[in-house]
Amino acid sequence: MKQYRLYVLNPEERVAATREAPFPDDITALKEATEMRADQYAVEVWMGERLVGRVGGEFSL
Repeated sequence: MKQYRLYVLNPEERVAATREAPFPDDITALKEATEMRADQYAVEVWMGERLVGRVGGEFSL
């Protein structure tokens, strides 16, 4: 199992919540992010310094 960090983001692109958890692979971590998102703006999945993916709102600066 690999350690992942999931960040729940608000519409201002600020971290509203975090979760660290072990997952067997990227796909499983992204599925968890999809479930976590529910009514949140977006969830980003990170493994170390690597962005695995983002579920939800479009990225913009």
